[in-house]
Amino acid sequence: MKKFIVILCTFLLLLFSIPACKTQSSLIDHVSELRSDVFFGQNQTYSIKAGYGFKETPYDNDAKVCNRVYELNFILLDMESRTETFSITLNYKDKEYNALFKLNPISHALSATIKIDDFDLSSFDVVIRCDSSSQTITLNSLLPANTISYLDALNHLEKNQKNLIDSYRNSDGSFGAEIYLRVLVKDQKAYYYVGLASGNHNLKALLLDGSTGKVLAIREVF
Repeated sequence: MKKFIVILCTFLLLLFSIPACKTQSSLIDHVSELRSDVFFGQNQTYSIKAGYGFKETPYDNDAKVCNRVYELNFILLDMESRTETFSITLNYKDKEYNALFKLNPISHALSATIKIDDFDLSSFDVVIRCDSSSQTITLNSLLPANTISYLDALNHLEKNQKNLIDSYRNSDGSFGAEIYLRVLVKDQKAYYYVGLASGNHNLKALLLDGSTGKVLAIREVF
């Protein structure tokens, strides 16, 4: 009897120590653009912001998800009128990444992109070079501690907007749209922008609370 009780206690201990499996949203495979984190850093000379995630290549609103490329995107602030050449260097997992800042013809911002997989830092250093000078800047994540993950945001969307999500499903039940999902921070509060792109430039935009996943706004974008 004593041996049986020991075995039973051991079994119960193992049973309750196993974490419950978390259901992953069926929408994850339909995300064609993701920004999962945003960063900011500055010193006396430079201010720089960045975002990490992926974007399909080629990028097109065709309701299909193509090859997804992970990137760190940097914007050098308040330097648009300068004529010097600016570059950025990042060291990550014993590898050096370099990129030049170029003027974006649409946003008119000095932007640089580094293709990098599995980037998981919330704080990191970069080196900004201009001509012969260089300066190191630390970038920190802007996400508040209570920000839900993009996976949780998708779960909330699928659960709380079931009728909307189901309206994009085909006759066989498959999801017939692609999703743009971007985290953003304003006044120290996080939000998720969600774009449901069904092709032919059709786009429905939603704004989610970044801590609860609650839908705050929905509108059509043409």
